[in-house]
Amino acid sequence: MTLKEKVHQRLAPIVKKKGPFPQSKYEWAALIAEWREDSFLTIGHLYLKAAWDCNVSDKPKGEKVYRIKAIEYFQKAFQENKIPEDAMPEYLYLIGELYRRVGDREASINWLDRVSEAIGKDGAKKWLIDLAEQQKTHPKDFFDET
Repeated sequence: MTLKEKVHQRLAPIVKKKGPFPQSKYEWAALIAEWREDSFLTIGHLYLKAAWDCNVSDKPKGEKVYRIKAIEYFQKAFQENKIPEDAMPEYLYLIGELYRRVGDREASINWLDRVSEAIGKDGAKKWLIDLAEQQKTHPKDFFDET
């Protein structure tokens, strides 16, 4: 089935029935990215944006669903070695933080624990080690600018 056919069959009926609604733009973009077989990181970031959209729109159920989808695609990128080496610590942190925000503390800690190992002795990224430790022990949803 072509991309055009998938859009026509899966998305067009929703638009006809309910009309376009802004909260769906990132979900639909993620679906289209999946159908086009875009990178796992691209798809993961689109689901993360959908989660952020739900957060702003006060839709906690959708937010959790999209965070879980983002985790799924970021983990696929790890499994397929599709994350650039220099971005590895940030993605380890991101997955850990996403797990924390969906309520899976054990998985969160497992991913956050890997941040310092991935950074090694790179002093420039010590802030990320500190942030991962904070989110494991005394998590915050918002950070003070310093």
